[in-house]
Amino acid sequence: MTSSQRAEITHSFFKRYVSKGNTLLDFVTRFKRALARIRHNELDKDHKDVNERLNLKSMYPMESTMSELYTKEIFDMFQDELFQNTAYKVIATNEDEHRVVYAVHRIKGSGLRVREVVVDKSSNYVRCSCKMFECAGIPCRHMLSYFSRMQVDDLPNEYILWRWTKSAKAMRVIDDLGSGMKEICDKSLLAQRNRLFKLASTLVEEAMITEDGTKFVDELLSSGIKKLCDMKKVSQDGQGSAIQVPIIRDHRLKDPLQVRAKGCGKRLKGGKEKAAKKARRCNGCGLTGQSHDKRNCPKLLGTYKQRWIIGRELRRGQFHIGMSFNIRGPSIICRFQ
Repeated sequence: MTSSQRAEITHSFFKRYVSKGNTLLDFVTRFKRALARIRHNELDKDHKDVNERLNLKSMYPMESTMSELYTKEIFDMFQDELFQNTAYKVIATNEDEHRVVYAVHRIKGSGLRVREVVVDKSSNYVRCSCKMFECAGIPCRHMLSYFSRMQVDDLPNEYILWRWTKSAKAMRVIDDLGSGMKEICDKSLLAQRNRLFKLASTLVEEAMITEDGTKFVDELLSSGIKKLCDMKKVSQDGQGSAIQVPIIRDHRLKDPLQVRAKGCGKRLKGGKEKAAKKARRCNGCGLTGQSHDKRNCPKLLGTYKQRWIIGRELRRGQFHIGMSFNIRGPSIICRFQ
């Protein structure tokens, strides 16, 4: 998986919880909800890896061994590649003093792509031209076909990535603040977790049969959780005091102030400026802030009425236009019949 694919997957997940229209407080709340969902899914997968038994499709010793090491999601990918390697044929095509090149192709079918598996003689390291091991972290079907031809029952350690195994989390512990990582020499943390899971599942199965047993286990678990919280509080405080004064912290998140971005050509408007409406202007009289427009302007109303009367009389033929001459010059005479 490339870095861009990781970013796209992360963006598509968080888009279901947050959006650009959220305030800062809503964003923090929704972001915490998304993180809680991620942690819940991770704990659910860890529980399945520890307690569920994986189904095997073949009798290969390699499949049985990797089912104990890989997580469920990674083992499903590896199992599919291991199951497909029987449909491929391995033929040696070139060999020199440093390496051996094998051509891997399907037994049935023509015109299919041929992969090259290169084996380094000095280090005995195998790599394939499909680059699946470099990209996904698990051996491809072409490399597994080569191992099957060489009768390799168990997958070599250099092809098993530690981060895909069930015990990848057993070697590190992170405190509540997310820092202070320390190494653990053995795998006691994973062993204790598995033992507690088995005891808890056995206790619940035995108690759910009767109502008295259910009530007893409920009280037992409630008292146990309370006692663990008290133990954790004493260990954090060093020596617990009899009187504890609660500290009230009021954390309020507010929206950040608007700032002008570098290179912005326009002035940022405030909330009052955005809420204020633009004053209306009449195109007839040219006044601003009036309640009328050009259609019902009082100054233009008389002119429109006169034009309407003249047009009506012209259509009726009762309006005559004439011209008279006097000392001052010609003049136009309009009259009604």
